[in-house]
Amino acid sequence: MTTGVTISDLSAYPRLGFKGRGTIEAAKKLGFVLDDTPNRAFVQSEGQICMVLSHSEVFLLDTNPAGDRLSRLEQSWRFEDRTFSYPLPRQHSHAWYRLQGADASNMLAKVCGVDLRPQVFANLSIAQTSVARLSALVLRADIDGEVTYHILADNSASKYMLECLQDASSEFNQSRQPS
Repeated sequence: MTTGVTISDLSAYPRLGFKGRGTIEAAKKLGFVLDDTPNRAFVQSEGQICMVLSHSEVFLLDTNPAGDRLSRLEQSWRFEDRTFSYPLPRQHSHAWYRLQGADASNMLAKVCGVDLRPQVFANLSIAQTSVARLSALVLRADIDGEVTYHILADNSASKYMLECLQDASSEFNQSRQPS
């Protein structure tokens, strides 16, 4: 596990949402593995992450920047299919940051009131909360055993969010050498 906190901007990566009373069943029919438990995430076989935000809303993240599954899914959606679900394009509505490092949960404690320590906030859990005074989604989705947090917040405040995350992480990165 790396020391300090590493912040990566994944805002160029694909993401898409769906909402409506038939969303969970429609997602299952499309081959996504999930259940209807709100605030839980499910890693898919192709690497996407399906976040269940409520009984009627999912938010899909593609950890492959060149992935096209989500764009194909958005383009193929048709009202006539009567899935009782509709797409919510998220590519330009949400900035996406990944936080890793031994001090990531301590750093998040400076900008978020939810206890995100690994022993409390389980892998694949979601908090719909406030980070740096902005509404945000916080997802814990570990990578190769390393505790990893994803922060999704309003894209119009992305510069502010990044500056807040960088400022909060600065004390934990003082001993790190620039890479």
